[in-house]
Amino acid sequence: MTLRLAAVALMAILAGLPLSILPSLGALAALALVVGGAGAIAASVPLATAGGALALIEYALALVVAGPDPDPVTGTAVAVGLVLLLASIHFASLTQGAAVGYPVIRSQARHWLSIVALGVVGAAVFTLGGEALALALRGAALPLVVAASAVGALMTVAGVIALVTAPRRDA
Repeated sequence: MTLRLAAVALMAILAGLPLSILPSLGALAALALVVGGAGAIAASVPLATAGGALALIEYALALVVAGPDPDPVTGTAVAVGLVLLLASIHFASLTQGAAVGYPVIRSQARHWLSIVALGVVGAAVFTLGGEALALALRGAALPLVVAASAVGALMTVAGVIALVTAPRRDA
């Protein structure tokens, strides 16, 4: 039950953060909190996912309407919050009604923190790479930028397909 309450608090933070950018999004924040909070309390991954998606839509809408300066730290924090929200709800749904020992909780926390650390490092690398690319393409025509983005997306898709279709090596 403690993990579910922590997930509700995390959902409240995710739903409330965009209000600091654009306070007029209160209705969307309330909807995200109700849906995500219900998912957290019921240990329902689909409801929690829907609430997290609403919070992400709210954040994106706040950024588009308010047009603040880019802030990769806040964007990374939102992503980390979403990952932890969904991971904690999934863990709560798997262990519903079970007594979970401290070694299991420690192991799970280490697992989550390693995923979060990898995500933060990835966000930092992409932010620095984007800044370098912006400097390199300063003054370039928009079609060149779009073509470079398309090549990057194509390489990402090719990498994912290669990863998914690679033969498994059983140890």
